[in-house]
Amino acid sequence: MGDVDLIVCPCIDCHNIDRHAGSIVVDHLVTRGMDEAYKMRSDWYHHGKLNPVVDGESNQSQWNDEIFGLYQAAEYLDEEFANTDEFSQIAEGEDLKEDEFLAKLADAETTLYPSCVNHSKLSAIVSLFRLKTQNGWSDKSFNDLLETLPEILPEDNVLHTSLYEVKRFLKSFDMGYQKIHACVNDCILFSKKYQTLENCPKCKASRWKTNMHTGEVKKGVPHKVLWYFPIIPRFKRMFRSVDMAKDLRWHFNNKSNDGKLRHSVDSVTWDQMNAKYPSFASEERNMRLGLSTDGFNPFNMKNTMYS
Repeated sequence: MGDVDLIVCPCIDCHNIDRHAGSIVVDHLVTRGMDEAYKMRSDWYHHGKLNPVVDGESNQSQWNDEIFGLYQAAEYLDEEFANTDEFSQIAEGEDLKEDEFLAKLADAETTLYPSCVNHSKLSAIVSLFRLKTQNGWSDKSFNDLLETLPEILPEDNVLHTSLYEVKRFLKSFDMGYQKIHACVNDCILFSKKYQTLENCPKCKASRWKTNMHTGEVKKGVPHKVLWYFPIIPRFKRMFRSVDMAKDLRWHFNNKSNDGKLRHSVDSVTWDQMNAKYPSFASEERNMRLGLSTDGFNPFNMKNTMYS
């Protein structure tokens, strides 16, 4: 049965694939629930033989009794604590967050002005911000534009009047970004364990720019900056949409049955990854990311090193 200290977990996420200590299994059964297809004791083949105990089957019976006891404990704890103040407070907190998000969404979908049919508050801000980034407008010029536009637009328009307000509005939807300093030679990012370093640990280059005339280090002015858009908040926004969430789970139930390759899910590589990481593959909401590059020539298979 494997390591006697670990038990196959029958919760709805582990699917009798992952093994954990007994206390963790109880926690999973309480917080996640038991796999509906595995609740009948006659089906518990993952936890030992289920026939009446005979000579030589005591170890298998012990496994069966242990998991049955864990399941009973989980059911008991679930009933005991389902209506406690702690669980009620957690549920209320989640409901409050959802209400706040819906209020923000309603505000974002407000028309730019009462008779406007082409732009909402959000679409107008995003369109203007895109123009700023594409054309390299300075923060000052963008601020001046935002101060002028409300005077040109009809009354009762809801356009923000400063770059600060625009950034704050976008950040409220987790659409912000993080600035991470980078080595001038692209060796490392000055984050995590390198966050406090003044020089690159690989090439020893200074993190900061230097004055061309005096050679003085401009501490606080980095050579290079990476603008990072966190991916987890983006995934959360995507799963908030019912239609988009359905598309994100499409791969789980739409694999080709005729042996023809129509999508990446039909490939041999996809099957190999599922076999290598069964726990990851069992959760339909888990996402696979692809790497897209432009101008990268890793195997020197082109005449030029760039495109």
